[in-house]
Amino acid sequence: QAAWCPYCQKVWLLLEEKRIPYRVKTVPLNAYGDKPAWYTRLVDGGKLPTLELDGTLYRESLEIMKVLDDEFPDCGPKMFPSNESNRTNLLFELEQELQRDWFSLTFYPVEGGRLRSARTALLQTLQKVDDELGKIKSGPWFLGGDAPSAVDLQYVTTVERIIASVLYYKGLVIRGKFVNVDEWLAAFERRSSYAASKSDYYTLIMAMPSQNGPGYMTAAGDVDDDKNANHDASSIIYGFNDAWKLPLQLTDDPSSSFEPIPSSQFRLEPSEFRHEAAFRVISNHDGIVEFACRGAGEAGRPSYHAELADPYAESNEDFIAPVDVCLRHVTNALLNGVDDGAGVATVVAAAVIDLEGKGGTGELREDWESYIDEGTGRTYFWNYETGDVSYTAPTRQLDTCLVYLRDRVGVPRDMNLPAAMQLRAHLNWCIDLMK
Repeated sequence: QAAWCPYCQKVWLLLEEKRIPYRVKTVPLNAYGDKPAWYTRLVDGGKLPTLELDGTLYRESLEIMKVLDDEFPDCGPKMFPSNESNRTNLLFELEQELQRDWFSLTFYPVEGGRLRSARTALLQTLQKVDDELGKIKSGPWFLGGDAPSAVDLQYVTTVERIIASVLYYKGLVIRGKFVNVDEWLAAFERRSSYAASKSDYYTLIMAMPSQNGPGYMTAAGDVDDDKNANHDASSIIYGFNDAWKLPLQLTDDPSSSFEPIPSSQFRLEPSEFRHEAAFRVISNHDGIVEFACRGAGEAGRPSYHAELADPYAESNEDFIAPVDVCLRHVTNALLNGVDDGAGVATVVAAAVIDLEGKGGTGELREDWESYIDEGTGRTYFWNYETGDVSYTAPTRQLDTCLVYLRDRVGVPRDMNLPAAMQLRAHLNWCIDLMK
């Protein structure tokens, strides 16, 4: 969960880079569920992250990072300069400017000339960031040296979210535009600490509106002149256009992919990605089966702002057995491949028959209607009695359970990016067999 919050992620990165021993207690963001009473009693307002060190609480990410760096001088590299320099302060101020320009472009409903101005402002600020990186000749990092500093950690969580969101909402490709930024990102992606904390574009896009407010889509062809822009970027991120179908085309080359796999992960064999996904499913099989059955169950109350969060949803126990069968075959396919498609299709079809007519025909439940989001092309569903909105078809059928699960595979909470892509694609493989 930590990486979905940029402030938690940068603290997590510092702990890993310095190799400081630590224990984690995960607490949901406000948009995802209720914070436990012990935490709200401990932390006024329930803000995240919080560090407890020797009985003292620290509640701001930058303060936490400074405290950890000072209290553990013998662990890992020094993250903050011994004496704050003008360059360090300038870089922190530039990161704030970068955030402001990103918000102005992405999370405000600007059009026409204002849209062009906001786009230009963000690119100009990114150019300033690129220029600052270019001033250092002793390595890819903002302050030089062999390892990232707190300045780098402050930036990377912001830049990671900028790259995903402006591509999704504006069709604006950032990677490949700024030489020094590209080298800096590549250096991060070679570090296991960053690869382990890095979210994928899909997870970030699903998480950001609940943290930053809604993003605003730019119509195809409006303003942008990127060769790849506005051409299926948002659809690919969301898994449309066969993006989550087998065989997957994964690469670590930023010039040939909207979302390159971190090089520290890409050097592994593809079978290792599949086996990681299989291990994650096997290690909590019964819990995942019950969770997937929420797709055919009832939405929970209260509801939460995050689109995919539904902590109080009720599982439909009529689907436990058939979902169990499906996930066993998904796991088998992850471990051994999908060559025996015909045999698996027969078993899954039998599972649908076992529902005795409850498998459904795709008919929506009472009070629900379907609509097309013109900005993204996604189908969404609206309950005209309650006002609830869902991107999972509100039916009671087996494939809906697998869709519910597929859309909630989060990176890095559940597994790394390449493993998540394998699991999503293998769930789609099973869904296609049922159809």
